[in-house]
Amino acid sequence: MKLNRVNTNVYYIDGGVNLGLVVGENGDALLLDAGIDESVARKARRLIEESGFRLKGIIITHAHADHCGGAPYLVKATGAKVFSSAFEKTVLEFPIWEPLYLFSGAYPPAPLRNKFLLAPGVKVDGVMEPGKGSIEGIDVEFLDISGHTLGQIGIEVEGVLFCADSVIAQEYIKKHGVPLHAHIKKALDTLNFLEKRSAALFIPSHGVPVDDIKPVVDANRQRIMETLEYVTDILKEPRTAEEILRGVCERFGIVMSNMTQYYLMNLSVMAYIGYLLDEGEIMNFYEAGRQFFRVKM
Repeated sequence: MKLNRVNTNVYYIDGGVNLGLVVGENGDALLLDAGIDESVARKARRLIEESGFRLKGIIITHAHADHCGGAPYLVKATGAKVFSSAFEKTVLEFPIWEPLYLFSGAYPPAPLRNKFLLAPGVKVDGVMEPGKGSIEGIDVEFLDISGHTLGQIGIEVEGVLFCADSVIAQEYIKKHGVPLHAHIKKALDTLNFLEKRSAALFIPSHGVPVDDIKPVVDANRQRIMETLEYVTDILKEPRTAEEILRGVCERFGIVMSNMTQYYLMNLSVMAYIGYLLDEGEIMNFYEAGRQFFRVKM
């Protein structure tokens, strides 16, 4: 991990998840996301303090464990306050919600109660709405970039846009096959928004910073459209949700070997099914105790 300076007051810490850092004139600082666990958070804290900055606030873009798991340590160690959107606050304070909704609302079994899905809870001190605001005397702009999760926010400051998991770099698309989204329409709306947004630099959570976001947006949009086209095509014949899941995995070369992978991929597939149902492209029906989906005839 390294603290990389972008401009006078904006930095990012590269890692498995890129973290942002915004510094005020007096040395007070806001950290954007907190990493997956205490180990990552300790390294981030060390980089911040060795640079002479004081951590005063933590903005969580969304409540996935790899973005918020380190927050409780930082709060305890520095007294920093935590900020998020209203929706993500519910999961940050009650983190059981993530494995719970993945497991259809039933209490998740032990294999789903792991650090990748069940972060330690953290109290949220302030809820942020889209628009310009000030936290600990530092001016930032909050952006609605939902779709990956229902309440994901981005942060822009001094021409630098931290866009969280609204996009992932092209190499990550090739590696993972289908990006994780909970709401396909909102994900597409966010891609359209980013494509039209002017910024000097875009910093995704997964991938290197870029000054031109369009190729990244195009790659993410293309994979969504390819997935929609594939699901619609195979639903010319009735199929269950699990059959659709199997087909998507085969189409995009996704190999699942554990419950975490299965239920995350299942979430994405259900988001595509939900989108196609809402758009009136497909219908559902029931037979022999099973639910089927197919295109409307």
